[in-house]
Amino acid sequence: MTVVPSIDHDGSALRDAWTCAFDAEEPGGWGQHRHDQHQLVWTASGSALVLAGERSWVLPPSRALFVPGGVPHDVVLRRPAALHCLYVWPRACPLPWTAPTVVAVSALLRELLRSLGGAGGDGPVAAEALALVLHELGGAATADDGLPWPVDGRARAVASRLLAAPADPTPLADWAAALRVGESTLRRAFVEGTGLTFTEWRSRARLQAALPLLDAGLPVAAAAARVGYGSVNGFGAAFRRRYGTSPGARRG
Repeated sequence: MTVVPSIDHDGSALRDAWTCAFDAEEPGGWGQHRHDQHQLVWTASGSALVLAGERSWVLPPSRALFVPGGVPHDVVLRRPAALHCLYVWPRACPLPWTAPTVVAVSALLRELLRSLGGAGGDGPVAAEALALVLHELGGAATADDGLPWPVDGRARAVASRLLAAPADPTPLADWAAALRVGESTLRRAFVEGTGLTFTEWRSRARLQAALPLLDAGLPVAAAAARVGYGSVNGFGAAFRRRYGTSPGARRG
């Protein structure tokens, strides 16, 4: 069983909340870790891939992820990305969320998050500012349960490759051959580990990958092609089923 390290931030016991801003060239990928504080992950520009609780989310600036204290997670940045993290002790947080929760970042919430920690974006957060941020977060939760990750190591290897290159058209049979495993075994690993078929999983990964492209203003047809959809109509229908809105409505 893998032991997930617990991180203790310096001076954290002396403050209810604090924020950290990271350099735009920071790659992230610190490895799975956890801490007792809740964490809000947000990028002011660029995007981030967050793996938390055996699920993953892609976060453009219009979305942030609330990671409850104790949940193992990692953050991988797609550079250049301006990562901001807000840490809050459970004692100072009235939000009831016990699982990772995506929130929509409104114009007001964006400005509040940018203002935390002073000019450098690092430092303790005043009680009044924290109350405003938590109030905005409380009404901004979205119904996005993320992309479930397979448990089987071979299926996870395929999943990792597809997240890095979502347009990769390689069929399951070829992945199985490369891994020297039966196609039916690999197919079963996806279904048993995620509740999704390989095709369904890849479709969700592609839709996630399209979010930062649409946020950046890329035309819908170009975003669809970039993530591997051959049909704009098919992309639009899948996007609406997953996110409840058209891809055009998400364009920045």
